[in-house]
Amino acid sequence: MENVKEREVLINRSQMITIAWQHNIRISRSTIHRWANQPDFPVVVGKDGQALLYERSQFVRYLERILQKIEEDH
Repeated sequence: MENVKEREVLINRSQMITIAWQHNIRISRSTIHRWANQPDFPVVVGKDGQALLYERSQFVRYLERILQKIEEDH
């Protein structure tokens, strides 16, 4: 049962694109890779084969910070 909950919480970079689109942020895979080089990007918490895994909640918070920063700039 814990594995199911863990899979819901952990996401890879491809799933990040889907989540961003759900928040009406139209990004590509290259944007995720560019963001991953930023110091405030969520920390890798695991690895599933060749895919790096991140906590979904941390990524959503990161998206909210990006949106807030965009709103402040405009």
